[in-house]
Amino acid sequence: MTDPLPYIYSPLVANAIRLLSLHATDGSSATLKTVNLNEAPPYFALSYAWDVQARDVPLEVNGQMLSVSSSLTVAIRRLHELTVDDSVLDNRVTWVWIDKICINQDDLSERSKQVQMMNSIYSQAVRTLIWLGPDCDGCSAAWRLIDQIYDTFRRENPCAKFVADIPFRMYSDQNHTASGLPGWDDELWRHLRRLFELPWFTRTWVIQEVAFSRDDPILLHGQHKYPWHRLGWASSWLRRSGYLRLAQVPNKMQNVDTISNIQRSGSRWRLDALLVTTSIKCHATDQRDKVYALLGLAAVNQDPSYMSDELRPNYHLDVAEVYTKVAFFFLREYKSLSTLTRASGVPDDVSRAQRKHQPGLLPSWAPNWCDYSVMEREVAKSLSWLSYPGTEDPAELGFPEPYNASAGLPVKLFESSNPSVLRLGGLKADSIVSATRFDDKLQPSGRHVHGSPLLQLWKAAFPFRPEGKTLADWVASWVRATTAEQHLLSGRTAEQMLKDGAACLHNLLSSSEYQQSCIAGDQEITGLLRELSVGGDAEIYTALASNFCFNRKFIVTLEGRMGIGPTGTQPGDLIFVLFGGGVPYVLRMKESGFLLVGESYIHGVMDGEAVQAWQRGELAEEIIELR
Repeated sequence: MTDPLPYIYSPLVANAIRLLSLHATDGSSATLKTVNLNEAPPYFALSYAWDVQARDVPLEVNGQMLSVSSSLTVAIRRLHELTVDDSVLDNRVTWVWIDKICINQDDLSERSKQVQMMNSIYSQAVRTLIWLGPDCDGCSAAWRLIDQIYDTFRRENPCAKFVADIPFRMYSDQNHTASGLPGWDDELWRHLRRLFELPWFTRTWVIQEVAFSRDDPILLHGQHKYPWHRLGWASSWLRRSGYLRLAQVPNKMQNVDTISNIQRSGSRWRLDALLVTTSIKCHATDQRDKVYALLGLAAVNQDPSYMSDELRPNYHLDVAEVYTKVAFFFLREYKSLSTLTRASGVPDDVSRAQRKHQPGLLPSWAPNWCDYSVMEREVAKSLSWLSYPGTEDPAELGFPEPYNASAGLPVKLFESSNPSVLRLGGLKADSIVSATRFDDKLQPSGRHVHGSPLLQLWKAAFPFRPEGKTLADWVASWVRATTAEQHLLSGRTAEQMLKDGAACLHNLLSSSEYQQSCIAGDQEITGLLRELSVGGDAEIYTALASNFCFNRKFIVTLEGRMGIGPTGTQPGDLIFVLFGGGVPYVLRMKESGFLLVGESYIHGVMDGEAVQAWQRGELAEEIIELR
């Protein structure tokens, strides 16, 4: 008897999909049929994590052999058990849609077209089934703990429909004890952390696979079945209650919270907001899918037939081409430079070490959405923020209120014959004379490798203090620069944060570490700081400054301004205010144009000062070519 021939896919016509039906007792053979999506029989849609390292095994399909990963065959056998038993999920459903099998992955044109249909495929399924993998040690205990967390959430918030219905609070041991949840020495928390090591929880595609499920998705973990909404609300309660900052609680539960918030939202989000929310937390096998996996959720894709060419999935393009096209679309469509705050910039050792993949020849102005190898807390906090206008409104990417460097003027975008060159209007505001890395590395003893990082910044900045500026004004500028003027995040006024910063500086300059390398004028400085610091809290300032200076350089400019910028910043780099940008940008001049080093906070340029100087005739508008 001859072996079955390899399976050969037939081309799909418009609006057609393939569905799989399992009909062997062990799930080793199946039928694959082509149907019009609008006339498809009831089917489940499978959400799972691709395992590119798993060995391939044969699956008999329509009498021919199709190679699938061994991990997927385990999922197929579990699906077969469920589709045979009428009572497990719904009325008996024997068809299932699995992307790896139902799409010809070797046909790039078919992949591109099917990706555009993903939201319809998942929303027209009976429901999404989520396959996490086989049973693991302690998984039953982990699901029991999730049940306890969900019950606590529902007891405290019986009428909650949106995440904003859960009161926000800081974590405290007192609140934890009152919740009735297990103590931190209980093994349940270890089992929960192990559960969230499963790769499904970091996969980009799963966001829309969950969000578009017609009915509540079902999580399948070995023989366990669990409703998605309970996991989603448990994760949201943990975040709103301050738990996700704790080492005992898996950080990846934040991903579940993000997916659930998108699912509960009554509106589609802007694509740039979706990318900001997911690019660090979530991963993809194909880095182009960091964008394509979100298109179904985006406001720009409500009618795929009218999708912009820059966004239309095209697997013939490489990663850099996809990212560049999408970035240009954002600039043209949203008329804001908030996208540039997430740009790839000039790669340095820090940014390279944080990435699993490099996207190739990506222009400095285009964001790099490739997978990170680090957690979100290890990445510098961006100066552009997501805003949530209302409970059911989509999130938007923009600048916080104090940042108005271009005085509200719109983007000036000029035509370019080269798609990798971005031509913008802007003003040269200053140049950089000093750039000092904020180094917060710790020795095993708990001491900083190079002494207090904030003291190192002070020492670097003090020699550049302008002669015409009073010491009190200079200290105030230093405090605002090192905190990016975000005192409200700590619940402080600008005046109170000045006291907090002065208290920190007074402590630093009174330390033995500083006394060993004194700067002239110490008595005047410490006396002033003592006066300014009355009622100040050094710890509050230190926490906020460390948050914004983390993975950044402290900058001093030729005009004596201070600020923070990317780790790649060098003396000689230029500070530009680009029209449409809430913050100034660090640029590096090259023979062929400029490289975008990245976003910056420069005190004295944040409130339209450069635009006012231009209007007075003191600065000249330039057309900047970013490469």
